[in-house]
Amino acid sequence: MPLNPRLFLFLPVAVALLSACGGTPTPKPELLVSTAPAAAFTNTPSPTQPALPTSTPTTAVTLPPAAPTPGLVFIKVGNDAASLGLWIVQADGQSKQLSTKSNPRLSPDQKQVVYSENGDIWLTDLGTGKNINLTRTNDKVETDYQWWPARPGIIVFHYQFKNDIQPIAGYPATVKTDGTNYLVIDEEIGSNSPAALSPDGQSIAYDRGGIPWVYNFTGGMMPIFPKSFPEKYRIATNPAWSPDSRKIAWQLFGDQTGSNGWSGVAVLDLDTLQVMLLHRYTVLGGSDVGNYHLAWSSDGTWLAVANQTELAQDGKVSLWVMRPDGSEEHHIGNGDHPVWSPDGEALIFLATSGVFAVKTGEWNPYQVTLPADSQVIDWVKLK
Repeated sequence: MPLNPRLFLFLPVAVALLSACGGTPTPKPELLVSTAPAAAFTNTPSPTQPALPTSTPTTAVTLPPAAPTPGLVFIKVGNDAASLGLWIVQADGQSKQLSTKSNPRLSPDQKQVVYSENGDIWLTDLGTGKNINLTRTNDKVETDYQWWPARPGIIVFHYQFKNDIQPIAGYPATVKTDGTNYLVIDEEIGSNSPAALSPDGQSIAYDRGGIPWVYNFTGGMMPIFPKSFPEKYRIATNPAWSPDSRKIAWQLFGDQTGSNGWSGVAVLDLDTLQVMLLHRYTVLGGSDVGNYHLAWSSDGTWLAVANQTELAQDGKVSLWVMRPDGSEEHHIGNGDHPVWSPDGEALIFLATSGVFAVKTGEWNPYQVTLPADSQVIDWVKLK
């Protein structure tokens, strides 16, 4: 389903169209990229924003560790060579190593892996063992690469120039899985966080210097700038699409006041062009932007949100689960990198002390037995 056509009536649309799925000629390598920051925009607070709900307390229950569930896909986050690679938990509960490469990601059909080597994106066919360099660039470093389940022949990623590496994601781009059609989506302003890919295969949401934008396969680039954006904010990051591709959640970081700033989650409805601000809170010690994560449950009824330094007892990051309409929320505890089960019945996440999970509706964390330094990056149905 395409984006609401009303967006095109009041938003400036940049050119950069795709004629087909990834079917645009490779941009010329001499294109210059501006690193000038985007100008922040402000909006009038919406008078209809609902009051924040009272968090439903979770009864503290100590649960025993659980064996890993089949379908968990995980990497190691240590700093030595032994921490490289990709594993999947098989039907018998045993973990199988799929790759020994750096920062690998498994394809939706579980037959291929993309990984990073010398700044390029490479692809391995798990059946044949053949490796292909997809990007082959000498002046760039490509990172934050993602498979797009709705468009399995395309890898979406960000890049930066080797002579000007910044602590951001970089400029969004795509490449086909055969190494052709290296397409730069936005060559002017980089993103602070990785892009989000719509489940319907039509659009890419990304922050353009901290401002919400969308690249649509039929409409090109456009700023998401409805009048109902909730209030003045400094930056928007970490977009996440709802399963039906009709909503996008963003983490907002507000202007600092003294030593503190605020953060919250803005859920934009693309059909009504209304925005709801969820769980606005004061960031302890300031509002430096963190690259934390949002994740929708498979049925779209829950949104897992990792918040930066919200509660002292949680340390650096606090994990919450909330309804996208703001009617209900649950504090899980310390945790980041939330991943939902395919059926939405459980949520797994990385805490300071290891990998933990909760059952939907119960919200009592229990530890999952995985090797040290593991981080779950996906939860799939085994093929």
